[in-house]
Amino acid sequence: MSGHAAANVPPRKKRHSGSETRQRDCIIKFRAKPEERAEMQAHADAAGLSLSSFIRGATMITQRTRPVRRPSPDTKLVAQLMAQVGRIGGNLAQFLKIANRGEIILDAYELDDAIREARAFIALARRALGV
Repeated sequence: MSGHAAANVPPRKKRHSGSETRQRDCIIKFRAKPEERAEMQAHADAAGLSLSSFIRGATMITQRTRPVRRPSPDTKLVAQLMAQVGRIGGNLAQFLKIANRGEIILDAYELDDAIREARAFIALARRALGV
């Protein structure tokens, strides 16, 4: 007896990503210019498909792909999100600058405002992203 517990442990199975029953296991590659890929991606997005599904559907006689139901982002809400990200980032930078100087933030209202703004941002982000 060697006294090693590891000798009695069976080897770990390798993990595989994806489905064990995946039928689409053939990968097809082709070259495209960046602007061509961007155009294909835009068409795929407009059709509600992944790029792979879009190309597969465009080249097959019989359609075998279902659209992916992705809500299109509300551009006005996304713009509001980006503005709030900037404000929250600025507030955090100020708090970090104060903390780096070794000062303590004594104004509880500032912290409350920052927390309220972060919570409003999270709510707006969820609404904009449909979650």
